[in-house]
Amino acid sequence: MTDRDFLIERNILKIGNQLLNIRSEDLKEFDLTSTQSETLLFFDKHSGAMIYDLKDHMKISHQAARNIVERMKEKDLLYVEISDTDARAKKVYLSEKGKKICGKLKKRGTDVGSSLLRALQEEEKKELARLLEKIIKIL
Repeated sequence: MTDRDFLIERNILKIGNQLLNIRSEDLKEFDLTSTQSETLLFFDKHSGAMIYDLKDHMKISHQAARNIVERMKEKDLLYVEISDTDARAKKVYLSEKGKKICGKLKKRGTDVGSSLLRALQEEEKKELARLLEKIIKIL
């Protein structure tokens, strides 16, 4: 590893830690864990997806995904319907409360992202997004 590689890696960690601190404050306000936040965002994007889809997305066991959904149902953030095609499968949706909280989380994320990237030109933002996606694929 070169000195430049080390410095880049350290800067990525520094940015990540600062963003995690900001996100942690948001999650405290809504009494959510980061896993629950990720689950809200997943079912916002994939309304009606099954619990096993969440399992695959989060790379966790089916039981863990089922437990997350159950806890979030208890908080009235999600609701579940039995699949029309397979009575064993359950489709998961955001409740009205879940939609409201998810919307607020996405808005705050957008606001933080805009603030973070305001010094970059559009082409620089596109290049940064491309490079970050490339790095994530390697991981």
